[in-house]
Amino acid sequence: MALADPAAPQSAQGIRFVEIGIYCRPESEGTEPAPETSLGYINLLATLPEFIHRQQRIPAALGISFGVVVQADHDILQARIETWKPGRDRPEIWYTDLYANTPRMRGFAFDFPEELILGTWRMEAWDGDTRLYSVEFEVQPASTLPGISSDCNLMS
Repeated sequence: MALADPAAPQSAQGIRFVEIGIYCRPESEGTEPAPETSLGYINLLATLPEFIHRQQRIPAALGISFGVVVQADHDILQARIETWKPGRDRPEIWYTDLYANTPRMRGFAFDFPEELILGTWRMEAWDGDTRLYSVEFEVQPASTLPGISSDCNLMS
C-alpha cells in the first residue's frame, strides 16, 4: 500500500493555526453530547494540550492523540466540526463556538482498536457554507513511525 502525502493545511481568512500534530492528552473535564459521532459524545479538555510532535503523519496505535489548535479573529457561533475517517462516506460532526482570539482544540484520540483506521483522516470546520479550515493526517502502521507516542509520562 502506497502512503499518501497529507495535503498542506488550509484556512480561511481570519483563521490561524496555532498547533498541528500529536499532543499529550490533558485531563478531561467531562463530556458533551455529540450524537453525530461514533461514540455519541466528545470529551471536553480541561486545558489546551502540549503538542510534542508537530507532524501530519500519525501512528495507528492505541493512546495516540492528534489534532489541531486554531484561533479565529472574530466570534463564530455554532461552527460545524467534521472529522472524515478513511473509507467513510459521511463525517463525524459536532458543533461548537469559536471565540475571537481564543485558541480552540479539535482532536482525536485512539482509545479503541476499531478506531485504528489507516489512511487519510481530515479535520475540517465550517461556518455555514464557508470552510474555516481543513487539515489532513495520514494514519500509518505504527511500525513505520517508531518512537512516536503521545505518552508524555515517558518523556524526561
